[in-house]
Parts: sequence; structure tokens; C-alpha cells
Amino acid sequence: MNLSESLNIARNITDNAHNVNKASTTRVLEIQNIEKLVNEFISHSNEIQSMSNQSLESAQSATQESNTVISLVEKLYALINEMSDAINLFSTTINDLNEKNKLITELVSNNDKISMQTNLLAINAAIEASKVKEFGRGFAIVAAEVKKLASASKQSTVNIGSEIVQITSMTNEATKRNEAVTSLVQNSVQISKEAIEKLQNLVSVSQQNSTNANKISCNVSEQLQDSNTIIHKISTLVSDTQKAVEGSSSNMELGQSLVENLRP
Repeated sequence: MNLSESLNIARNITDNAHNVNKASTTRVLEIQNIEKLVNEFISHSNEIQSMSNQSLESAQSATQESNTVISLVEKLYALINEMSDAINLFSTTINDLNEKNKLITELVSNNDKISMQTNLLAINAAIEASKVKEFGRGFAIVAAEVKKLASASKQSTVNIGSEIVQITSMTNEATKRNEAVTSLVQNSVQISKEAIEKLQNLVSVSQQNSTNANKISCNVSEQLQDSNTIIHKISTLVSDTQKAVEGSSSNMELGQSLVENLRP
């Protein structure tokens, strides 16, 4: 091999080293840009994971609070049902009282009729006693007493009837108010039932959100692990490429030195 051929080989080595250096430098820049993008992705993934964890905690807290509220509403629902049972029992008692009032009213009416008949009998007895004069005096006295008793009985009947009317009026008023309270209690029972159903739906949604947030957090964690592996490999690749750049620079210098030495 003559000097000219050696010089050409040295120049080719230098050119190749220059091309390798240029390509490696460009590759380093591209890899560093990729590394930057991956780091940004990791940063965003960390933020997403943090937000997912916060969402998970919020969903779990909402589920716990909803369960507590459901427990309280269920207790309220039970109390309202007990109240409803008590009101129904009270309604039955009022109805029984109304029936008793009707019976008493009938008895008072019958007693009033008996008093009127007794009074008529006393009047008739007094008339008959007056006809027999002296012989009927004792009978007349008895008839007068019977008339007084009949009058007193009639007045008592009137008084009792008046009291019964007042009691019946009060009972009817109590019945109306009881019906209003019963309606309110029934509405409260329905509202409590609907509230429990809605809260149970809310708990179901919160639990689903917890599950989704947990899945997101797990997926992000896996992505972060993969991203860390990628970053490690990219860092290694950058280091190796930089070494190649340094090596190609050394080869360029050696090639250039060889060319200079081989020139005539």
C-alpha cells in the first residue's frame, strides 16, 4: 500500500468519524428531547395519581357519610312507623268511643221517652185520684212524687244528652286532627323511604367512583413504573450515545492527525 492509498484511507476514516459524530450528536439531542417528554409525562402522571388518590379518599368519605345518614334515616323511618302504629291504635280507640257515644245517645233517648211516659202516667194517676177524692189522696201524693222524679229524670237526660253532644263534637274534632296527623305521618314515611333509596343510590355511585378511582390509581402506578424503566433505559442510551460521540470525536482527531502525518 503506497502513501496515497494510506492517505485516502485516513481521509475516509476521518469522514466516517465526522459523520458518526454528527449523527450521534443529533441522536443525543433527539433522545434528550424524548427524555424531557417522558419526564413531563411522569410529572403529569404523578399529578393524576395524586388527584385519583384524593378522589378515592373523597369517594370513600362520601360513602361513609352516606351510610351514616342512611342509618339515621332508617332509625327515623322506624320511629315514624311506630308513631303510625300508635296513631292507628288511637284511631281505633276514637272509633270505639264514637260507637259508645252512639249507644249512650240511644240510651239517653230511650230514657227520655220513659221519662215522658212516666210523667204522663203520673198526670193520669193524679186525675184518677182526684175523682175518688178522699180515698185517692194517698195515691195522689205518690203520683205527685212520681211526676217530680220523672221531671228530674228528664232534666238529667237533657243534661247527659248535652254532655254527649259535646263529647261527640270533641271526638269528631279529634278524629279530623288524627286523620291530618295520619296523613302527615304517611307522607313522612314515604319521604323517608325515598330518601333511603336515593342515599343508597348515592352510596352505590360513590362505591363505583371509589372503584374507578382505585383502578385509575393502579393504572397510573403501573405507567409510572414503566415510565421509570423507560427513563432508566433512555438515560443509559444517552450515556452510551455521548460516549459514542466522544469516541467519534477522538477518531476524528486521530484521523485528522493521521492525514496530516501522511501528507507529503
